[in-house]
Amino acid sequence: MTATLHVQGAPPDSLPPGTPLLQGQFIIDSFLNAGGFGITYLARNSLERRVVLKECYPSTMCCRSQAQVRARTRGQQTEFDVVVRLFGEEARRLAKLDHPNIVGVHDVFEDNGTAYMALDYVEGRDLLDVIETEPMRLEPAAIRAMTQKLLEAVAHVHSHDVLHRDISPDNILLDAENGPILIDFGAARDTARRASRVLSALQVVKDGYSPQEFYLAGAAQSPAGDLYSLAATLYHVLTGEPPVYSHMRLAALAERKPDPYVPLAGRLPGYDGAFLVAIDKALKVFAKDRLQSAEEWLEIIDVTARRRAMTAQVTEDPAVADRIRRLVEDTNAAVRIEQERAAREKAEKARREAEDALAREEARERRRAQAIWEAEEAERALRETEEAEQRRIAAEAEVARLEEEGVEGDETGAAPHGDTASEGPPAKGRAARKARSPGWFSRMWRGRRPVQSAEKIGQMEGYGA
Repeated sequence: MTATLHVQGAPPDSLPPGTPLLQGQFIIDSFLNAGGFGITYLARNSLERRVVLKECYPSTMCCRSQAQVRARTRGQQTEFDVVVRLFGEEARRLAKLDHPNIVGVHDVFEDNGTAYMALDYVEGRDLLDVIETEPMRLEPAAIRAMTQKLLEAVAHVHSHDVLHRDISPDNILLDAENGPILIDFGAARDTARRASRVLSALQVVKDGYSPQEFYLAGAAQSPAGDLYSLAATLYHVLTGEPPVYSHMRLAALAERKPDPYVPLAGRLPGYDGAFLVAIDKALKVFAKDRLQSAEEWLEIIDVTARRRAMTAQVTEDPAVADRIRRLVEDTNAAVRIEQERAAREKAEKARREAEDALAREEARERRRAQAIWEAEEAERALRETEEAEQRRIAAEAEVARLEEEGVEGDETGAAPHGDTASEGPPAKGRAARKARSPGWFSRMWRGRRPVQSAEKIGQMEGYGA
């Protein structure tokens, strides 16, 4: 339970803050809520931990004098004592419920002439508040998870022969992770109503959430009634409003009119068909037509639970078991063949990839060798070009030297290269020197470039004028 339940003002007969209970083991902090059967407080225990205290206080048959509670009349005192005793017995039954999605009852005691139940304090908001103020928080996945946890909690309650009798959005708290907690069991109120003539006139029903048998005094109640209330709560979550009241539906059917309930199946995208069909079936008007247990509901919406149910059926039918065994064997054989094929394909793919990698490496080596060869060839060609250029420069220098030497010989009057004139008298003076000038030889030399070797140069030097 939580302090987020808001009630305008505390009733005058509620216990004021600071009131000690059970010789100071509990201290009242504040008023939380009040109903026809009791008052709820926020309190602290001896370890300074927050707890919720529910006080047995059926206001129609009791009153308070100071802190003490007593029946309004002497004639009602016996009935009041019975109600207090039944309240304690019911609290002890609820204390045996140990489930993470059910509020824990960890103490029950008598004080001030009445009984008290100490419950865990749960930090959170009730589902009704979330529906009205924060509906986007309830996405399909969160609602499915919440439904499964609530069904497991209800199954735990029913396994202890206990009925909640008051499942509704305001009696389900959501923690920070949207985990649901069932609170405020109506079983204790129903027990008190059945034990007292004064309280029998009080209805323990909630329009929109209670099945039609909860409205009928003396009608048999079963787990199917709690499942109706849970389905109505989920209907409210999914549609934003509770379904048509069950007693109004019953009246329509009694008059041979159509049931005014509008099924959920087929009109809410985002939800599995089986999930919606289960809610519709749990909301049938008559208990015999509804889902009969939380386990049955779980089998419809939970794949794992469905498999467990199918397995249980198979073990009871040898023929079906044999067919399933053969089917499993055939399936396993097919799986093995597929796995072997996949392994072969994987190995073949790895082989091709290795061959491709080797081919790429060989191609890289060939390109590298080609590049080295081309670089060496380019270097050799460059070296030959430089050597040829050097030879050309040397040849030109040699020619220049020879021309220089030829000029000097003419100036002394001697015939070049030791030659003598074969005809006529020797020329005299400037005319003779001009006749023997080597200019024609120089021009002839330059026209025969490039000189290719020293041997060639020697042949040219021996050329007669």
